[in-house]
Amino acid sequence: MVADQNREFRPKVSIFKLNDGSQLRDLSPYVIGLSGLPGEFDMKDTSTWGSVGERPAVGIQKNHFTVKFLFNMITSVGVATVLNAMWVAQQAGGMAARAFEYYPAGTTTGNTKISGSCFLATMDDPSDMGGDAVLVTADFQVDNGVTVGTA
Repeated sequence: MVADQNREFRPKVSIFKLNDGSQLRDLSPYVIGLSGLPGEFDMKDTSTWGSVGERPAVGIQKNHFTVKFLFNMITSVGVATVLNAMWVAQQAGGMAARAFEYYPAGTTTGNTKISGSCFLATMDDPSDMGGDAVLVTADFQVDNGVTVGTA
């Protein structure tokens, strides 16, 4: 069933998957926030002498996004396992971008799907010693734009 267009969606139905080097892993249970998708376009100013206002023209896509996770070390599917593997591979050099898929309204056929390939630009495992959870903030840089389609 396609998403009801008059319904607002809660993050608990969103799906985020990231390739761990062998397959897409569903990290959705650990996501507490995602921002930056589908992204932005580089806007060029094409104003000429005599223009009375700015004349923007669409340039290339500039896509980067941030995901906040709950720290988890489950073998092969945990946040730390998937991100650390990506981080180590990039450190070694020569790693290809890894695929990702994001479904804001879930994976039901007909719902929005944003996908592409990305690199892990920054990763931070902050913890508040008095808090209950360790969070992981990961910033991703998209390689060659995103595709916005349907599930």
